[in-house]
Amino acid sequence: MKPVHQRGFARRTILGAVLCAMTGLAQQEPTPQPLRKAPSEKFAVNPGFRDWGPATVAGTTLLAGSPTGRGGLFAVDMLSGKLKWTYRPVFKSGTASVSTPPAVSGDVVITPFAAAYPGAVVAVSLATGKELWRGPDPAQDAAVATDGDLAYVFAKSGSFHALDVLTGRERWKVAFSATRAACVSRPIVREGSIYLTGIADATPGAADKPAGHYLFSLDARTGQERWRYRATAPYEHAGVCLSQPVVTKDTIFATGSARLYAVQRADGRDRWPSVETRRPVEGRVRAVDVHGLVDGGSVLIGMTSEFLIAFRMDSGATAWELAGQYRETWPAMAIAGNVLYFQGSPSIQPAPAPGGTLHALELDSRRILWSFSRRTAEPNWPFGFVTPVHGGLWVSSYQAMLKLE
Repeated sequence: MKPVHQRGFARRTILGAVLCAMTGLAQQEPTPQPLRKAPSEKFAVNPGFRDWGPATVAGTTLLAGSPTGRGGLFAVDMLSGKLKWTYRPVFKSGTASVSTPPAVSGDVVITPFAAAYPGAVVAVSLATGKELWRGPDPAQDAAVATDGDLAYVFAKSGSFHALDVLTGRERWKVAFSATRAACVSRPIVREGSIYLTGIADATPGAADKPAGHYLFSLDARTGQERWRYRATAPYEHAGVCLSQPVVTKDTIFATGSARLYAVQRADGRDRWPSVETRRPVEGRVRAVDVHGLVDGGSVLIGMTSEFLIAFRMDSGATAWELAGQYRETWPAMAIAGNVLYFQGSPSIQPAPAPGGTLHALELDSRRILWSFSRRTAEPNWPFGFVTPVHGGLWVSSYQAMLKLE
């Protein structure tokens, strides 16, 4: 893969990384205790490839794959740091990538493997890594969500599928678009409803449902549409492709086209008007996209190239911000308790941090608790996806998945 393509791939795959760790796609501890002291590296798992995708925790097993198509799917024993098993599927194109976290339901691990000719949603045994079934060819960067005996995924065909967890048999599907245009879809299941982004063709006879980008709410058992929301922004004539959704008790928050949106879960209406994000960039105030959006309780926290920003959930107004230099395509953001993990060089430090530096910020005081970096074969290689666990972190680095504690 050429460097320019690597950067583009990183930009696509990082979006919503933390979302997937917090929305039920992963079986993580509900409230992992934060790592407040300066960490040390306990384990470094290296199966022989450079890049790791986002991880999922199931009991004492960490599950993650490789987004470059050279790895596969891996199960790591979190107590010993040893590989439990490796799964490398065979496709016509020879390789496939894993850019979203595996989903787990009982003893079944379900993962979208994206490939050119074509890929598949694949289920394997959590205990052994043995393949159980294959499903539809997933859309690029689509994630799988599970709810009880059903698994959900958006396919390249433009259809959204509900599959039986044990057999892979299709229970129902909804055809959204025959054009197969891209809008990254990472479904979230909450209390009998599925929320997902996607592109839909125009609905005949319905002037209020033109073709374009939408946020959908579906009945999780039947696929029946409950509502659809069309995010608007200047010059976005087909609507805004929303990314990084964060679902709370009554609201869905998401970003797109340099705006923050808040949508009511009950009826798909705006909770408050979208807020444009404008910040200085190279000496000039401009509209800027927000990356790595995470739920901080009363605030949403995201990142631009020069600011870490907390937005109030009740209005979208800025609660606080922290200037600095940040890797917006690799924010490495996650929250545990009142501690925010992120990557970059905040201005409150006495000296600039190296490019590949992970920080822990206490949200109440906005004090840096610790900063961590490591030597890599390529200097200042950025950290990737962060997975908080009780009293520690799993985080991807150059040719390694690390356990910090």
